[in-house]
Amino acid sequence: MRFRPKSTSEGEARLPWTSLIDVVFLLLIYFMLTSQSTRESELSSALQAERRSGAGASNMQVQVVNVEQIEGMPGYRLGDRLMRTPAQLEAMLRQLPKDPGVFVRVAGDVPIEAAAGALQAAKDAGFTKVSYVPVSM
Repeated sequence: MRFRPKSTSEGEARLPWTSLIDVVFLLLIYFMLTSQSTRESELSSALQAERRSGAGASNMQVQVVNVEQIEGMPGYRLGDRLMRTPAQLEAMLRQLPKDPGVFVRVAGDVPIEAAAGALQAAKDAGFTKVSYVPVSM
């Protein structure tokens, strides 16, 4: 019995799919065995340690600095505290936790210099996550 490769109507030989499937499965097994994966037990123990320490991200809140015109002059409000200069704002921001970040909300009638001063004060205080939020009036 003589076997000849099956050919298409144009006379070209067809590729055997069996060997291609074998190669794909061998590559899949290779990558699965050589990849480094985090074990589920390691992950769950890390989550339990975080819960015990209470260092979750839900405990921290983003700071909000409102830049607005107060009595004809630009002012910076952080909660119920009012600062008149960017230096005072920077000194106040240095006392706060830096991880959550800070939002700088600027009213529409505030000069650009005051908004830029608030952004620079936040950067100088050590915040890496500083967001500018315009307030529409």
